[in-house]
Amino acid sequence: MKNYILCFVLLWQFVGNAQNRFTQILDETEYISSANELKEFSSYDFSPVILGMERNNVFGTIGSSYKRIHIKITNVEKDIADPDIYHVIGKSKVGNNIESFTGTIKLHTIKQIKDRELDDTMVSLPTSYQGVISGVYEFNEPKDRDHSGVFEGTYQAMFQIGKDDNNVYYNDLDLYRDSYINNMYQGFWTDYQKKEAKICKWADFRVPDVSADFDLGAGEFSPNEKYNNKGWKTYNDAYLKNDKNALDTEEAVWWE
Repeated sequence: MKNYILCFVLLWQFVGNAQNRFTQILDETEYISSANELKEFSSYDFSPVILGMERNNVFGTIGSSYKRIHIKITNVEKDIADPDIYHVIGKSKVGNNIESFTGTIKLHTIKQIKDRELDDTMVSLPTSYQGVISGVYEFNEPKDRDHSGVFEGTYQAMFQIGKDDNNVYYNDLDLYRDSYINNMYQGFWTDYQKKEAKICKWADFRVPDVSADFDLGAGEFSPNEKYNNKGWKTYNDAYLKNDKNALDTEEAVWWE
């Protein structure tokens, strides 16, 4: 089943590449080589990258109509026996319904990328290596709850290695690049009871693989107001209309 889901996700991403935005974390030209360096990094801990930033900057959709889903990873631990597996705890929120989930991310590849740049000027930060981790995820909601299921798909994230301490860090060096997106999850949510699979995807700062009709933003994420009834009204009210109540809702720590 897992292999079937993975193949389906990869095929769906390939088909969508021709028409949608933010289908991949970086263009292929941004990679230094195609070599997989996963084994060379087996001693490193990528938990800080998967955990992401503290701020509430994850945007996602579930279903084909771009209904909003909130996702927050709250805890990540590297597996003791298998260096490529990470155990994840988190929560999802659709409308007023909040659900917990647990699961794993299994890394498959690590590839080096070019040092990130802004305005054609090299960002001078003490990093010894910048790269992208890729793998697959499976996050399971409790099976004894109504309308619960499993999230499955592919995962990608940019990271950097600190030159001074040799630790792994989330790569936000070009955070203000128009097409910046990180911690990208693309896959499906499948209802346990109905066995119904819905497209489900989320990432930091952008929703991956969406039509230009949905995300109108150039410099930053901007959902089309025609999708306000799909859960995006508070976002637009907060950041387009400067509504204080909506801003408080957007910045609320709903996962605690």
